[in-house]
Order: sequence, then structure tokens, then C-alpha cells
Amino acid sequence: MNIAIILPGILPVPSLKGGAVETLIDYLIEYNELNPEHEITIFGGFDKVLTNLDFSHYKHTHFNLLNQKSYFTKLDRLLFKIFKWEKYYNYYLDYFAYNASKGIGSSNFDMVIVENRPGFILPISMCTSAKIVLHLHNDTLSKDTKEATAIVNACSEILTVSNYLKKRVSSIAPTDKVNVVYNGIDLERFLNPESSGMSRADWRLSDDDFVVVFTGRITPIKGVRELLQAFMLLSGYPKIKLLLVGGSFNDASRESEFMTEMRQISSRNGSQILFTGFQPYEKIPSILSLCDISVIPSICEDALTLTSLEDMAIGLPLVVTRSGGIPEAVDEKCAIIIDKDNELPSNLAEAILSLYNNVEKRLQMSMHAKKRSALFDKEKYAADFFKYISEY
Repeated sequence: MNIAIILPGILPVPSLKGGAVETLIDYLIEYNELNPEHEITIFGGFDKVLTNLDFSHYKHTHFNLLNQKSYFTKLDRLLFKIFKWEKYYNYYLDYFAYNASKGIGSSNFDMVIVENRPGFILPISMCTSAKIVLHLHNDTLSKDTKEATAIVNACSEILTVSNYLKKRVSSIAPTDKVNVVYNGIDLERFLNPESSGMSRADWRLSDDDFVVVFTGRITPIKGVRELLQAFMLLSGYPKIKLLLVGGSFNDASRESEFMTEMRQISSRNGSQILFTGFQPYEKIPSILSLCDISVIPSICEDALTLTSLEDMAIGLPLVVTRSGGIPEAVDEKCAIIIDKDNELPSNLAEAILSLYNNVEKRLQMSMHAKKRSALFDKEKYAADFFKYISEY
């Protein structure tokens, strides 16, 4: 098939600046290059990190990249805002969808895959007779979504990353066009992390510390505040350390007010809580290999986090909340699953302390985590994805 994939419109593909959705698209591209059955065109934004990238090795992938910062684009976007803008997200993203729809309309595609932007579906559907597939990664399409019924009707198929999201989409109207394709990761990268010369000392940790790791964006919905509150309750255990891996944004140059507030709160715990700031994705396996357990304390309904898959692959016992699709990724043999209620900080502290005190349980959970991670291999993810879309 001749397939167009429309990116969410923020981060680039190839995913040199990270991003879960963009990384998953990389896996689709990689799989199709090795098993060429489709010609794929990526509609995305140009980023300066791509300037020196050699695209010549892509034989079955083509890139239609909009330079969002060019004078022409800025002028055209301003005119769009003044004369054509029908608001769904914001004029920046809505213009991206408008521009992509022009490219789709002038080409002959068999299928258009929209990555994680339900609001892009209707403008795209107006310019093509191709089948449209929405690949949904977040909880952004349910009966409460703007134009939800029209969006579902415009899609030939909707692929979700968890049964949780499938149920949310199905709340709009009963439909058989929704299927689940679980995310995948590069298992080899995590099962056998490359030696980078990194040690605990690089993060001011000792060999006898019990290291709890959180990886992800430092935002309120990820439960970071509640996790820090849990560590206030663990202040009597100075050897239990928290390593917060991530920043406010997908780069190291900016910091949010929330991050600043979290640093201030953590200062009350002395050296028990440590921030690494934003870290490139290639460093994550090495950092995780230095840790004892992982915590995913989300207070939102997470669809299905790549973090949970990565933690399992490297063999970390987990403490997670009963959030969205996370319980579909992990199970109770490798994770302590707790409710995200008013008792979350104390329940997090209790779960962390129980693992701190039980070496044998951690070993059993670690072994099962590695075994379970085999369900989420990137090749299986890509094969399942192309299998589903080929049926439509």
C-alpha cells in the first residue's frame, strides 16, 4: 500500500528528540524497511536536529517535512489564522493539519494514518478518499470529545494502545472498527544495556543505597508531587533514594514552575531525592540498570506507558497506580498495583518500604518482569500494526 503517516506536529521523526509516539513510528519505519510491503510518506515538521541526518538509507520511506520556522510558513500560518482557522487545538497545530491535508489531497494514497490527533481526522477526511486510520496513544477520544461521533465515522479503523482506550472510544457508540495494538520497545537495548561507563557515583549515589527511579516528564499528572510526599514519610530511611529522571519538557534548556516547586520540596529531604534533568533516550537503559525498583505513580489515566515496558525489560520490580492501561502492561507478579486515591502518598511509601525489606520478593519480581517484557517486542508491535491495517 501507499501509506501516509501524519505526525502529531510537535516532535520530529526520526525521533532524535525523543517522544513515545515518535519512537513508535521509528519502529514502524524500521520494520517496513526490513520487510518492505508498503511505501510510507511521513508528514511532519522539520527540526534543526535533522539538518545533517543522512536520509539516503530510507528506501521505502519518504519525508514531507514542513519548516515551521520559515518566513513563508509563518506568513501562511498567519493568513490561515485570520481567514481559515476553525479552532480545534490551537492555530499552530490546526495549521499543521491544514498543511498536511493539502499534501494528502495532492497525492494518491491508499491509506492515511493519523498519529494521536483525533482533531486532525475531519480536515484530512475532506481532502482524500483514502482509508483513514487513527492511531490513538492517549485518552483524547471519548463521548466527551468535541465532534467525537463525526471523527469515529470518518475513520475506517481506530487502533488504540490499550483496552482502556478501546473502551473509552467505544463509549461514543458501539463499533467494531476499534482494535488494540500494544506498544513495543527495543528489548535488546534494555535486556542488554550497553556499558556506558556510567556509575552510581555519577548521580551522587552509593553502592549500598536502595535506589527508586522515576522516569518521565516532571508534571503534576504523573504523580510526582505524591511521590515526593511519599518520600517525606520515608525520611527515616536515608538509604532509600529517589532518582527523578526527566525534565519539564523534551529538552534540557527549559524548566517549568512545577519543576522548580518540586525541587524546593525535595530540598527538605536533603540528599534523599536527586534530579537528573532531561536525559537523552539512549542513556535511559544505563541509568535504569543502576536502580533497584521503579515507581510509576500516575494520577491521570495513562494509556499504556513505554516506561512500564522499559522497566520490565531491564528487570526492575515496579510500584504503579491503577491508571488507565498500565495494569494491562504489568501484572501483580512484577508490580505492586495501588489505587490512586487520597492515600496515595502513604500507599506509595508502604509499597516502597515493603520491597526495600524483601530481597527475595524483588528477585522474583525482577525475573518475572523480564519474562513478561517479551510480550512487548518492537518487531511484534510493528507486525501486529501492519497486520491490522492490511485487513482494512
